[in-house]
Amino acid sequence: MVTVLMPVRDTPAWMLELAVKSILAQTFAELEFLIVDDGSRSPETIAAIQRAAARDSRVRIETTAGIGCTRALNAGLAVARGELIARQDSDDWSEPDRIERQVEFLRARPQVVVCGTAAWRHAQNGSRLWIARMPRTHGKIVQALPSGNPFFHGSALYRKSAALRIGGYRQEFPCSQDYDFFCRMTEVGEAANLGAALYHYRHRSDSVSALRAAEQVRTHRAAWRLAEARRRGDTEDLAAALSGDDEPAAAELKCADHLMLAGAFGRAWRGYWDTARRHPKCAAAWGKMARCAIFAALPPARGMTFRCG
Repeated sequence: MVTVLMPVRDTPAWMLELAVKSILAQTFAELEFLIVDDGSRSPETIAAIQRAAARDSRVRIETTAGIGCTRALNAGLAVARGELIARQDSDDWSEPDRIERQVEFLRARPQVVVCGTAAWRHAQNGSRLWIARMPRTHGKIVQALPSGNPFFHGSALYRKSAALRIGGYRQEFPCSQDYDFFCRMTEVGEAANLGAALYHYRHRSDSVSALRAAEQVRTHRAAWRLAEARRRGDTEDLAAALSGDDEPAAAELKCADHLMLAGAFGRAWRGYWDTARRHPKCAAAWGKMARCAIFAALPPARGMTFRCG
């Protein structure tokens, strides 16, 4: 009934094994675990994937040749056997009852096409930061879309039929493909988030958000422009949506934010400082430098300082 879809490319084995363990320990057992290995070269990663398949017959491995996360997701979606698709990122992990509770929610609400959850945020080493609460109802999710992604992608469980109806993930988007995907999914059915923190999201210093922030900002902006065009009844113009002035300061600060959350405080501080030097009138850069100092020095204040900044 459920396919857990997890793309992998050279994820550190210790992170990958935690993700795998959390899925194989789910209280909902009617699942296939589809691991899409997108050209991993790390022997440790490859060995961890093979151990998972040898340990449990529900694990199925599909191999793609380094085509990128978006295309790997679509490749997995095309061969998934489940009516429902549960996403799982290879460096995160799920609570044991996550999928069971999401399946029950969707079974009782046929109008809902996608369901996520609240999530614990973690630094790269796994230490807990705080729970991130997401908007729970369809109306609040739609209201939140203009300002950001109202889902943790890895926590989402969605109907395969709805995902295929919208054409899957937009292959032209190497980043923010999940934000674009959720914008379009909310147009063909209702969306929801469970209030319980059933997912664990790990911030990494080598993540897309940390290393390709400018590209992520650009594709995120393009996804929303396309959503607005659809609401007006206009034809999508992808080239026009992707065009426009870059926002270097915003991208640089976003990168530094993720480094700080990952626990790479020195690199985060240098990122904020470099942005402040290049854009001395950017008040946010100076404010985030101060926040970084508090964040590093006072762990109990981390949740409050981040949400305020």
